Amino acid sequence: MYTIGIYPRKSVYRDNSDSVAVQVQLCKDYAGIVFKDRETEFRVYDRDEGFSGKNTNRPSFREMMEDVENGVLDAVMVYKLDRISRNVQEFSAMYEVFQRHNVSFISVKESFDTGTPMGRTVMYILAAFAQLERENTSERVADNMKALGASGRWTGGNLPAGMASVRRRVGDKEHSFLTVDEGAIGNVKLLYRLMLDGYTITALERHCRDHGIRTQGGCFLSSSQIYGIISNPVYCQNSMEAYYYFSDLGCSLPDPSAFDGTKGLIGYGRTKTSATSQKRQDASSWTISVGIHDYVIPAGEWIAVQRMLNTHKMYRAPKHSCGILRGAIRCGCGSRMDVRTYVKGGSTFSYYYCQKMARQGKTACSSGYVRTDTVDGLFMDQLRKIRLDPGTFLIPERKGTVNDTLALRRQIKELESQIANLTAALGGAMETAAAAYIIQQINSTDRSRKELESELRKAEIAKGKEKTMEEARAETFGHIEYLLDSFDILEYSVKNGAVRKMLKTCVYDGESLRIVF
Repeated sequence: MYTIGIYPRKSVYRDNSDSVAVQVQLCKDYAGIVFKDRETEFRVYDRDEGFSGKNTNRPSFREMMEDVENGVLDAVMVYKLDRISRNVQEFSAMYEVFQRHNVSFISVKESFDTGTPMGRTVMYILAAFAQLERENTSERVADNMKALGASGRWTGGNLPAGMASVRRRVGDKEHSFLTVDEGAIGNVKLLYRLMLDGYTITALERHCRDHGIRTQGGCFLSSSQIYGIISNPVYCQNSMEAYYYFSDLGCSLPDPSAFDGTKGLIGYGRTKTSATSQKRQDASSWTISVGIHDYVIPAGEWIAVQRMLNTHKMYRAPKHSCGILRGAIRCGCGSRMDVRTYVKGGSTFSYYYCQKMARQGKTACSSGYVRTDTVDGLFMDQLRKIRLDPGTFLIPERKGTVNDTLALRRQIKELESQIANLTAALGGAMETAAAAYIIQQINSTDRSRKELESELRKAEIAKGKEKTMEEARAETFGHIEYLLDSFDILEYSVKNGAVRKMLKTCVYDGESLRIVF
């Protein structure tokens, strides 16, 4: 039976469109022609007379959509497309539900059926228009936000450190603007001053922790938060020096006459946020506007800090091929260890150090600095020991005795044979007192069989895991041999890559190195 849902509607009683009864009859007549070779039945959803097509909260419409989702209907039929919806985007969403549940949509007046190629083409066109409508709406919102930003208004989001938001009326509407919070801006000024004194971001993080400088939420400032503060244009003076600086970066700027040196700036479009991440955008996509708030840092000082940030960024780039455990080794406190290299008198000295200690000081971690060749030597010694005694490395430790699967299969087969014999005995003893005892024995034996089957599944899974572990260990052992045999001729990047690939855990506690492959 092919079930067709007919949806008729008159938006208002004075509507001069066809009556509900006429729409239903026309749909049935059309179905009689289209589905003349099928046995059909109809469900009529006709209680929405007087409801507007813009309103999707119609009782019969909701009932029909529930039947679609419950698999009751094979097709939905209307006399005219605007009877069911007058909004392209809503109609596209509705049709997506139809598609998920394999329900065809048929319009008598427009003469299309989504069960046919032409009908599906029409639906694709409608979906394309719906997508265009969504994109245009998104673009209009973005353009509106950009226009608000260009006028110096605060368009929302987390407030910059040391700033507050105020509402002001502009024309017939109220808008948000930034203002300096005099009670909280002191820490921001301190960060800029220390940066100009030669502090790195890591040193600033340690200074904040040592002196109890926290965020408004009561947490210690992280290096990323500090970077966000000292690179934010909101604190910069709107002088001509700032105008030329941002102009050279390719930013969108207001007229130069707005840069009179009395206010602060606001930067828009500096980051692009998605559902899972936030990415810093190139400066050429930024919009720099003049706010109503007082500036915090003179333009010359703010620009000097930006140039120092770029210098430090270049300095932090890897320059030396030292520390084959870089990227894989952790401190005993759990934090990552990095490599620091010094060149003195023509000699190079490299050290592993705890990042937590570097950021937060020795009160957080007292591991100190350790020569890379010392730790790398411990690592290579462990590899040589594994090579000398590969058996202890290749054979996985068993956490318990895994029952032999063949023995389990034999026991299960014996129990199945017992159950078959008991069942046969029950057939000849149904009318005797022994029947209850035999049934009890069958149930007990069947429970034992199920327990053994469960044990067998676990044993097979365990054996499969052991085989996988053995293969992985054999592959890792091959990497160990290759690294030991070719260590002197391999480039640093190849050695480091091989080490990072083979290691699962590598922890140095100040005395010994613990590694897990």
